[in-house]
Amino acid sequence: MWILYALLAAILWGLNYSLAEKILHSISPITLLSIEMFFGAILFFIISYFTHFKTDFHTLLTQTNILILTLVEVAVILLASYFIVKSINSKDATVAGIIEIIYPLFTVLFTWLLFGENHINLPVIIGGSLILVGVAIISFA
Repeated sequence: MWILYALLAAILWGLNYSLAEKILHSISPITLLSIEMFFGAILFFIISYFTHFKTDFHTLLTQTNILILTLVEVAVILLASYFIVKSINSKDATVAGIIEIIYPLFTVLFTWLLFGENHINLPVIIGGSLILVGVAIISFA
């Protein structure tokens, strides 16, 4: 099932970038992000409230390390969202999306640096290499 979720996320991110490019011709990146995050906060708070919120909130209050990781992750997603929207606004959705696709390489790096976990195998190395080649072709074209 995970592959279906990942594919749906990829499809929706592609649609998101295309829509954002058109929207950003008319409104600022900050306004677009504020609207997206406002409605996202409402939607996901409601879903969370009726599913996991009480136990998750307890976890955040009692496990300081999880609270800190969560706050750092929130800051990271806010910055990442801002920078990708600025990139789309400055160039275009296609090139910004292709350059941004190198994030799995940073996932491998940070997973290893922060948590000492290594998920690298031959298929990951080959896939990562193909991503880098593709980004290099786009960047120098």
